[in-house]
Amino acid sequence: MRRPALDRPLAVLIGLLLLAAGAAVIDWRFDLAGAWTRLDTGPVHEVVDAEWFAWAALAAAVVLVVLALWWLFARMPRPAEGRVALASASTDRIDLDARSVAPRLRADLERAAPVDRVTSRRFDVHGGQLVVLRAHVDPRADGESLVKAATGLDEAVKAAFPGGEVAVRVLVEGPRRERARKTPRVH
Repeated sequence: MRRPALDRPLAVLIGLLLLAAGAAVIDWRFDLAGAWTRLDTGPVHEVVDAEWFAWAALAAAVVLVVLALWWLFARMPRPAEGRVALASASTDRIDLDARSVAPRLRADLERAAPVDRVTSRRFDVHGGQLVVLRAHVDPRADGESLVKAATGLDEAVKAAFPGGEVAVRVLVEGPRRERARKTPRVH
């Protein structure tokens, strides 16, 4: 999930420009500030009333929609590939099937921490993979046991992959809401 450093500031700038343009259009339509009555807007009205203006506005809108969709799709996280090249002292290349790491990490977290259902996702990051584990905490769990289990899992991954080819992130959410249990009827 590599994103250029300018994405967020550029998105904020474009959002502010769109808000300002919308406010100007609303003010122009209803003359809230009274500035439009003092300005000569005759040339603007001539352009807006021209027959070609609607088509030009439609073309500009289509171009902007295509650019916005391209920008969004270019920044969507892509599914991680299955193989990661491990650092090796020899000239031989060793590949790890990272798809097999995530289920093992899920099982280790379920065994070591007081959590319910653990899910995982993999992401490509800086030449390696990040395995994100998401779990719901057991209602009777204490924070210390959660921190201890997550730290132990992180240390085990760092020991297994000292080159940083695989990293793990543990996200713990609140307890899952239990569905209303139906009590058996006794006759």
